[in-house]
Amino acid sequence: MEVFKALSDPTRLAVVERLSIGPASATELARPFEMALPSFMQHLGVLERAGVVTSHKTGRTRTYQLAPAGLQAAATWLSTFRPHWERRLDQLDQFLINQKESPRPPAARRHPTPTGDTMTDHQNDDPTTPFIPDADLDLVLERTVPVSPERVWAAWTQPELLMQWFTPAPWKTVACELDLRPGGRCATTMESPEGEQHPNVGCYLQVEPERLLVFTSAMVDGFRPVVASGEAGDFPFTARIELTPTDDGGTRYRAVAMHADSSGRQTHEEMGFHDGWGAALDQLVALMR
Repeated sequence: MEVFKALSDPTRLAVVERLSIGPASATELARPFEMALPSFMQHLGVLERAGVVTSHKTGRTRTYQLAPAGLQAAATWLSTFRPHWERRLDQLDQFLINQKESPRPPAARRHPTPTGDTMTDHQNDDPTTPFIPDADLDLVLERTVPVSPERVWAAWTQPELLMQWFTPAPWKTVACELDLRPGGRCATTMESPEGEQHPNVGCYLQVEPERLLVFTSAMVDGFRPVVASGEAGDFPFTARIELTPTDDGGTRYRAVAMHADSSGRQTHEEMGFHDGWGAALDQLVALMR
């Protein structure tokens, strides 16, 4: 989002703070800064191209003022994620309090490995912590399927396979682009029976082969944030696909859709999350079994 890039520079941020008081000429805005006017004008150009400010020229004087619409877009994006961030910060605060009140664990003992190196007891621990969904914010589909984690992973990560099961019939997936790495692009296009196409673009956050795949519609490739349109049914969410092998060669499959607020969760549920994702999983099993 260009507005955040524009505001990341302290000079440009100071200009915005000054313009919050009222319009000002380029010369007046440049006065507090020790730089040549042409260099300062480049900063104003960045702000104008990002939609943060607008300008008009009267005679030989160019006057700048804030553009509320550009700043409102940034505020809307931030408000979408504020409840989620606040909840996570509250959880971090409680975790730190618990850590402070809990006794310190004993120092890890070091011992040799078969290769002659040394490692600590704590290095034998499972580094993963089970993810606990939030009942107010998350939707969960959990099922045991008679398909190995390896084949379920292939169905999720190979475009030619994903296009065959990802969209519940009679809809279909007609385009797919998967850049399987954190920050990589994940994009699909769904087509209705009437031929209407609906593109979906997101970004991978975690990629752990045959175990965990996390992606989000709140960002596109390169972790660049997107702005929700505000239209009904347009809500960003993050999906976790967790695969756990079973003793009989199958997979304990859990899909979690995480939302920034309860209204997003409710909208997603009312749109048919459980039926839609369940039907898609049935198609995956039929394809890969």
